Amino acid sequence: MLLPRAETATRLPLWAATGSPPAATPRIVALGGGTGLPVLLRGLRDALPTGSRGTVPVERESLTAIVTVADDGGSSGRLREAYGMQAPGDIRNCLLALSDGDPMLATLFDYRFDGGGDVAGHSLGNLILAALTELESRFDRAVDRAGDLLGTRGRVLPATAAAVGLVAEFDDGSHIEGESRIAAIRRPIRSVRLQPCDVAPVPQAVAAVEAADCVVIGPGSLYTSLIPILLVGSLTEAIARSRARVVLVMNLMTEPGETDDYSAQDHVRALRAHAPRLPIHDVILNRTPVPKPLRQRYAAEGARPLAADPAAVSALGCGIWTADLLAAGDKVRHDPHKLARAVLDVAGRPWPA
Repeated sequence: MLLPRAETATRLPLWAATGSPPAATPRIVALGGGTGLPVLLRGLRDALPTGSRGTVPVERESLTAIVTVADDGGSSGRLREAYGMQAPGDIRNCLLALSDGDPMLATLFDYRFDGGGDVAGHSLGNLILAALTELESRFDRAVDRAGDLLGTRGRVLPATAAAVGLVAEFDDGSHIEGESRIAAIRRPIRSVRLQPCDVAPVPQAVAAVEAADCVVIGPGSLYTSLIPILLVGSLTEAIARSRARVVLVMNLMTEPGETDDYSAQDHVRALRAHAPRLPIHDVILNRTPVPKPLRQRYAAEGARPLAADPAAVSALGCGIWTADLLAAGDKVRHDPHKLARAVLDVAGRPWPA
């Protein structure tokens, strides 16, 4: 059940009475990376209907993920250095989240080598994407081909075809290069920028945004997953001129080294500081308390439940929606199906008068 902040009457999700989504399936574009975006994609993969419009599968039109490629750590960083390609790791995770084909092939894509050899630490899916990039001569084509192999319900796109890095400036005026190094510094972040800073988005990403009914930002690491996408060339301008409803899914916890002591309204302000033209029409907040044992465990690592003052967020011009989004288990995570229902419910609501 999803309720606006000021609403007290019980209201079921838009399609709860029939158990199926509305006939007019919204076109959803989801932006992000890391561990947050795949959670949303898994839920939307199962929630959106299948079928076709002519020769085009409904899910290929209805769901597009635009993924950051600024990661430079681990297997992705090694492949970037060796082949000059875009970071494949977040792309691979999103492809797997949307996979609806042969389960064994998905298992192979997700397999990670251990031991001490040259391939130790590499994901097989990352190596396949590197090989496909060599064969197709373009990373975006390689991602499309991998989506075909995995039978994805929806499309995954890199935010840009350029090999980009991330630079952070801290409050004390110091800088550091490299997405994987930013949080480890543990200083308040003033801003981030791409390097080079004038990269263009892939044309398919701009086209998807312009045709979208709803653009979803998050959940995900604010400075290393969400903001880097909004810094890609004309992508934010495409969102601003589109007719899409822009929905921000707020994180459940603060992130040590990135958002220490941040509130929900601080997230909104940071997004707008980096992308002033970005509209944020709605914010989805979790209303379910994190169990005390989990809070204590995360507190030992420097994280806490994200503080959210609905009135303060509303004062920034955003509609407020709350829902039970917490997954069961020993980690604080969004539940993919609860989150997908919340996003589809907000996307289907009438615009405020």
